[in-house]
Formats: sequence, structure tokens, C-alpha cells
Amino acid sequence: MKNTLKIASLFAFVLFAFNSCDDSEGENEGKFDDNPEAGWVQFQTSASQISLDAFDFTTPFTIPVEVNVPVVPNDLRISYSLESVSGANPNMVFSNSGSIINPGGTSSHFDLNFPEIEFDMSEALSAGISEPMVFDVVLESTDKASVAVGIFGSDRPTSYRITVCPSFASSTGAFIGDYTLTVPTGNGAFGEAIFADGQTVTLTEGDDGEFSRKFTTVYLPAFQADTMEVTFSFVGGTVAIGSGLNTDIGCGGFILIGGDAANTVAQPCDDSSLMLNMLDFEGGSGGCGPADLPFTVMLTKI
Repeated sequence: MKNTLKIASLFAFVLFAFNSCDDSEGENEGKFDDNPEAGWVQFQTSASQISLDAFDFTTPFTIPVEVNVPVVPNDLRISYSLESVSGANPNMVFSNSGSIINPGGTSSHFDLNFPEIEFDMSEALSAGISEPMVFDVVLESTDKASVAVGIFGSDRPTSYRITVCPSFASSTGAFIGDYTLTVPTGNGAFGEAIFADGQTVTLTEGDDGEFSRKFTTVYLPAFQADTMEVTFSFVGGTVAIGSGLNTDIGCGGFILIGGDAANTVAQPCDDSSLMLNMLDFEGGSGGCGPADLPFTVMLTKI
């Protein structure tokens, strides 16, 4: 009899602990303690930015949805909407159904099993968007009255913002045309402008394909008039600047400039401006004494 009472007490304790895994807040505090089939759904985070040029199209972009429900005996349908903020309308770009299923018998509450909203980013690439597409994925409802969307009075994200950055293939016209060049880091080692500040340069497709660009300018215009070519490419979501760019001037050989690998720049989301972190006297070239002096070039669309 005593053993039976001990087992019953232990079962009651486990059941209490099971049903007390409720971390709701505000007006809903304790609301789900009495019913293990009650709870809420939410996002874990609230934003992502995607570069189409760096995206792996063999897999979809996914957003996990957290199901904070201790017991989910049957399939739970979660509905969501796509709300346009700027750029192309996501409802015209993506073929999403507007709902996902959390399978019965699974729950993020205990086993960290998350149903996911999926986006086929190849659809955005095929749409040929020419400016950032910004939209919100908003959780709307579930098909079970006891499972809410978020918790009123608490900070549980039920809206997820996605920014899709367009491709910079030259065929899109991105980073093609006239830009104002400035050097915010100031004059170089000789006390003179590295490139004429405020000049207009024309970007064209480079020799390395549709994701490369080039422009011509004069290095140390106070000392020479010969032009040089500056090249860069969009590679894996970063801006890769050409190495060993010949300036056609030097002391005991030509000074070379190149990209600053220690200060790489992420690919921007539009073509309005671009920062190039570079090295003057790359590798100690030029025979003038200085070596690998960092400077920055800004290109601003006209």
C-alpha cells in the first residue's frame, strides 16, 4: 500500500512538472498550465537579409516556427501571410501556400522540432527584381482554438522581415554607369590625393564576367596624367578587389594597389553606393619605402 502511494505521488509530481512548463507572460501568465494541449506559436528571430548572388539555390530558405505546446496529438495547421514593405510584391514572386503543418506527436516545446516556412529563392531570381524586396512573414492563426499566435503583452515575435537583395549581374544594369568617386581617408603617403576627390568615373563590366566591374582613373594626379584600371568583383556575398593593380608610377618600379583582405566589405543590397577598402603600395611595391597602406574609395551613384 505504501509503495502504491509513493508511485501515485511520483506520478502526480511528474504530471505537475509536465504541465508547469509554461513560460507565458502578461495577461496570459499561467493560462496554459491546466491544459497540455494549449500554447502558442512564434518565430525565434525576426529578420534576415538574403543576397541572391550568394545564395545556394539547391536548398530553400527556411524560417523555423516555434510551437510552444506541450502535447500536440494531431496535425496543427499554422497559417501565415506575406505583407509587402517595399519593392516587388512577394505574393507575386513566391508560390507559397500560406500555411504549414506541424505533425501530430511533435512539439518544439520539448524536442526542439520546428516546422518551417520555406521560400524557393530561385523564384526571386527568375522574377528579375532590380531593387531590394522587403516583406514581412506574419503568423496569422492556427486551426486549434487552444493554440494562439504569440502571447499578448509579451515580446514574442510573430512577424519576420525578409530583405532579398537583387542580383548584381551586369545584365541587370547594377553598378553600371557613372559614379562619383571620393577618398574619405584623405591624402596618401606623399601628402597628395591618391585619386582626384569628387571625380566622375564610369563603371563597366570587367574582364572576369558579369559579376566583375572596372573603371579608369588617375593615381596621384598631382604627379601624372596616365590612367590606371581599378577592378573588383562580387564574389560569395563580398566585394573582391583586384590585386596588383598597376598605377604606372613609382620610385624603383611601379606602385601597385589592391584589396585590403583584412577589411573585406559585404556586398551591398542595392547599387546606390559601394565602399572599396584598398591597400596602397601593395606588398611594398614601388620602391618608395611605404608598404600596404590602407585607404578607402567610395563610389556613389549619380
